[in-house]
Amino acid sequence: MRGKTEKKTPGLAKAYIAMIAAVAMAVLIMVASRWTPENFGRFFLFFALAMVASAMKIRLPGFKTTISINFVFILTGIALFSFGETVVIGLGGALVQSLWKTQTRPRAVQVLFNAACLTVCTAAAFWASHGALTMLGLNSMTTMMVLGVCVYVLLNTGLVSLVISLAERRPLRELWSSCYEWTFPYFLVGAAVAGLANAASHGANLGVALLIVPAMYFVYVYYRMHIVRAVLANISSDSQENGAVLAGASQGR
Repeated sequence: MRGKTEKKTPGLAKAYIAMIAAVAMAVLIMVASRWTPENFGRFFLFFALAMVASAMKIRLPGFKTTISINFVFILTGIALFSFGETVVIGLGGALVQSLWKTQTRPRAVQVLFNAACLTVCTAAAFWASHGALTMLGLNSMTTMMVLGVCVYVLLNTGLVSLVISLAERRPLRELWSSCYEWTFPYFLVGAAVAGLANAASHGANLGVALLIVPAMYFVYVYYRMHIVRAVLANISSDSQENGAVLAGASQGR
């Protein structure tokens, strides 16, 4: 006897996921054709730490999705590594975040979208930050980080909100606003940590840049506690409202 039937993904959502997956595949083909790591040992160490960071994830209230601190490594990788290496960090992080210690077994389409989404977001952030500096003739680490963060955050929250909107038929504007509200403080602090690490290392010393690991762990713990407190406060508020309604109803009898 089969268990509970899985809810089918609407056709429009499937088409959207297929489109994002196709874009991600094109990016990965480009990465494979131009894969030239300068220092494989250096990249492997950074990649391993990024995967550990991807396992430290937080579920957003009201969403069937999570965020992790791997985006800090992606932003740092934009300054320290090549395009291909940075994209691989994003892809690997997405797979770990999707598959490691999940509350329920993820569907293949969910894993596919998460991997494709982070691949596209990482590639876009890298291209935007490096491309803009080249076009403007600038050599500013601060400008690079700001552009990378803006593109990554807006695209990531937008793509995730849109797929949820299509799959669950919920208003996109409401979803994007809620997703952005929950994630913006986390992204902002993480971007600041990545920027400080890159500035301290001058884009060359990986050891200094890895100081982001303990810093982001404390940010992760604090933000997780913040979400728990917010959820508990919301539950308490709802309980008080329900209690007041019941009390009013009983008095009206």
